[in-house]
Amino acid sequence: MLIAAAIERLYDLNVGTTPVQEGAPHEKPHKPLLLMAAFDLIDEGLATPDHIPWCQEIRDRFTARFNLVRKHNDQNNPDLPFRYLAGDGFWEPVEADGVTPIRRQILVSDIGKVFARLTDGFEFLVAIPENRRKMREALVARYFPHHAAALLSSALPQSAISDPLSPPAKVAEDEPESGRSTAFRRKILEIYDHQCAACGLRIKLPAAYDVSFIDAAHLIPFADSRNDHPTNGLALCKNHHWAMDRNLIAPCPDHHWRVSHVLDPRRSNGEADLLDLAGKKLLLPQDQAFHPAGEGLEWRCKQLIA
Repeated sequence: MLIAAAIERLYDLNVGTTPVQEGAPHEKPHKPLLLMAAFDLIDEGLATPDHIPWCQEIRDRFTARFNLVRKHNDQNNPDLPFRYLAGDGFWEPVEADGVTPIRRQILVSDIGKVFARLTDGFEFLVAIPENRRKMREALVARYFPHHAAALLSSALPQSAISDPLSPPAKVAEDEPESGRSTAFRRKILEIYDHQCAACGLRIKLPAAYDVSFIDAAHLIPFADSRNDHPTNGLALCKNHHWAMDRNLIAPCPDHHWRVSHVLDPRRSNGEADLLDLAGKKLLLPQDQAFHPAGEGLEWRCKQLIA
């Protein structure tokens, strides 16, 4: 497996979202946090890719990050992802015999008795420190972009992490960075079911063709925000993606489209079509956890050419 393929899978962890009744819906943070804690232990020589122990150290490193990112009623339960990461296909928790898969609740009393191992090619990638760095930064960009400085800080109990005084270099909006660009696109298209949030265009060919007429557009460009969370994205057809990136149209915090006054319907049918978008509602995904963030919508509104 290549690092790009691994990052695509990290971007699509089955994390689940919280219900509306528990406050603003959001993705549960547990699985990506546990993976970062496991990377910490490997950095420090307390674990290997084929033997990640259920221990107080992994619980402590999980908790250190959990306290930074928790929302509403999130519960500090590192035992849950230690077991349920198995469903993502590259993490295998096993009983003390090292053979029997864990099918039960993991308890504090299991410390020192059970462990997990990385599989499906991840064990080879994670053995390389540079790959762990890339994976850690990818997890932060995808799940916790607003906490990047704290989560990658040397103040946390870990050793081989990015220097917070030397942030990662900026990346061009359309430049694939070890799979993150492709992974972001796939997640946005899945969330919006391949439908343009502006005009509603939806053409989804069978998977064998691997063709989509819809783009994944960042609200605040990744080069500026390093934010690959789905709430920093919209699914747009190529025409409306082009128009938004040139500040001719903008999705605004009231979930309606605004259109630049420089457009003139007398010049072309294309400009008339863009002007027709003014005041129309954004077509949003059903899961409110993935509705576009207000800060990104506000940023786009401010970029609109007057």
